[in-house]
Amino acid sequence: MFSGQDAVNTYAVLLKSFPKFLWGMRIALILAFVLHIGTSIRLSIKNRAARPISYGQNKPVRASVASRTMLLSGLVVLSFVLFHLAHLTLGWINPEQANLIDAQGRHDVYNMTVLGFQNIYIASFYIIAQIFLSMHISHGFSSSAQTLGLAVDSKWAIFLRRFGVCFALLIAALYISIPASVWLGIIETEL
Repeated sequence: MFSGQDAVNTYAVLLKSFPKFLWGMRIALILAFVLHIGTSIRLSIKNRAARPISYGQNKPVRASVASRTMLLSGLVVLSFVLFHLAHLTLGWINPEQANLIDAQGRHDVYNMTVLGFQNIYIASFYIIAQIFLSMHISHGFSSSAQTLGLAVDSKWAIFLRRFGVCFALLIAALYISIPASVWLGIIETEL
């Protein structure tokens, strides 16, 4: 987006020129998403079965906000993915923008994105979803140490936890920078 209309629309044409690759990646992502959700549900059921009687008082001692909101952040991310597909891939959200064509006769993904982010509700939802995604990713890295059997205070567990936080914050900052730049006038339509 920061490279301008030609770069974004050229990239979109490049993706569409390899439909087998594009659909292969889409299918792989959908399968990974379904597997992730299914595995999470299965793990949650096993955790509840392991302790059928709940704690008398449930005050988290070392649990982070990210770990306590995994279900919520997962649902927000799922909602965002569905919204993102409806908005920018299927063109259901702003159908009048889905058919924009640039000067070279290409689908104008750049201006469709900028016009979409000029809507405060779309931009806000995108930003909120990125915050929840970063919390979800952050906890994913942290819990991977436990899954790998590393001690909570081992150097590798601490590294994974810190790396996860840094990685998640970087991803959020990069994706949030796009709607924020549209709102600040750094990225503008090229109509």
